[in-house]
Amino acid sequence: MAKRSKGYLNILKGKKVTFKEVNYGDALKVQFVNDNFPDFKVKVSDNDAFSTEIIEIEIVDYSPDVKLQVVDCFEDFEIFME
Repeated sequence: MAKRSKGYLNILKGKKVTFKEVNYGDALKVQFVNDNFPDFKVKVSDNDAFSTEIIEIEIVDYSPDVKLQVVDCFEDFEIFME
């Protein structure tokens, strides 16, 4: 899979995607933050129904490609963690 970028996530607004956590390769580096100026707000789903695609991610504590904040409403897009 090709590495995705923060710019690519802009086209996912209003959609549902599956995040597959990996520890290798060209995965998108993601940091989950509470309110430290997130790039996107996401809602976590408990199923992958209607998911449009799978994106490989690596969860990091520093130097992320994108910062995500988990919310219950008013999300930019919805994710399912595989």
